[in-house]
Amino acid sequence: MSAAPKNILIIDDEEAIVLLLTTILGLYGYTSNSCTRPMNAVSMAEELLPDLIILDIAMPEKDGYEICMELKRSQRTRKIPVLMLTALALNQDRKRGFEAGADGFIFKPFDPQVVMAEINRLLS
Repeated sequence: MSAAPKNILIIDDEEAIVLLLTTILGLYGYTSNSCTRPMNAVSMAEELLPDLIILDIAMPEKDGYEICMELKRSQRTRKIPVLMLTALALNQDRKRGFEAGADGFIFKPFDPQVVMAEINRLLS
């Protein structure tokens, strides 16, 4: 009996990025859900309890740092690995992400093989 595919929640306000990540994940046998409304991200994560969350940093209403901190404060989602997706490549942005509780980073534009390597690292 094989294990159920891992489920990944994608939180990004850009539909094109969500579609691209969903396609990549599907090719590698992962299932995914998406949230394009930052204000709904934490409640959706608490409901779905995914194996991993890919979280964009730059979003309207609420940025990824704030969402990550809320996820890590929640009893239901604190242990779920968070992989932050960003075009911000400065060390201070990464530092801020790690301080918010991020477990890793993917930088835009991203290489699908790098995305999968980070996901596999966090899920192993």
